Amino acid sequence: MSLYEQTYAQMVDCVLQHGEKRQTRNGLTRSMFGMFLRVSSLRRHEMPLLQGRQMFTRGILGELAAILRQPKTNGDFVEQGCNYWKKWADADGSLRVDYGNAWFDFNGYDQVAELKRMLKHDPTNRRMIITGWNPANLANLSLPCCHLYYQFYVENNRLHMLWVQRSADLMIGVPSDVVFASAWLLAICNEFGFEPGDIVMQLGDVHIYEEHIPQANEYLVNAERMIDTRPPVFAYV
Repeated sequence: MSLYEQTYAQMVDCVLQHGEKRQTRNGLTRSMFGMFLRVSSLRRHEMPLLQGRQMFTRGILGELAAILRQPKTNGDFVEQGCNYWKKWADADGSLRVDYGNAWFDFNGYDQVAELKRMLKHDPTNRRMIITGWNPANLANLSLPCCHLYYQFYVENNRLHMLWVQRSADLMIGVPSDVVFASAWLLAICNEFGFEPGDIVMQLGDVHIYEEHIPQANEYLVNAERMIDTRPPVFAYV
């Protein structure tokens, strides 16, 4: 079992055991606040895919491809192989999201272009940041960004990413977000000749929906079969 998956499994167990029951706008959850996940798989040229559960990588990579094309409709996602944005779309299929769109046009400012300029000419700059969180636009969106802030850091020609997420669906969303972040980081590395580094994920409201608890318990059984003797890397205090 990879250190990433060991950490993830411990997080799942922790939320199941200690999470506060909360009634949210779309269901009952068990929730905890403030967790961190460091993913180093790309250093070994390994994609961080969980082994204890099935992963649907086509949809994840399709979501990234659509977001990088500044999506305006559910069809923009479907065209890239991602089929799970329909529930947030209007009846005509239109979507209003700051994913991608605010990256390239935040009140007229192209954050992606500026990031690329700094990676090429000023790679130690501490302002290599993209944000998708525009408070003035939240009321207009089909869905506000769950992951909303990305900072990049170059160390000895190795590119790292800090990923900040306000809302983290631990069973469905987070494993896909890890793959999404990894694919995005790899794409940037390939463009600029960097080696991929770590992805450090800072997670705010980390939750498991009540209907996903059987799935979470099944995952922990599968993970237990794969566990090794390395020391734990996450603990609830």
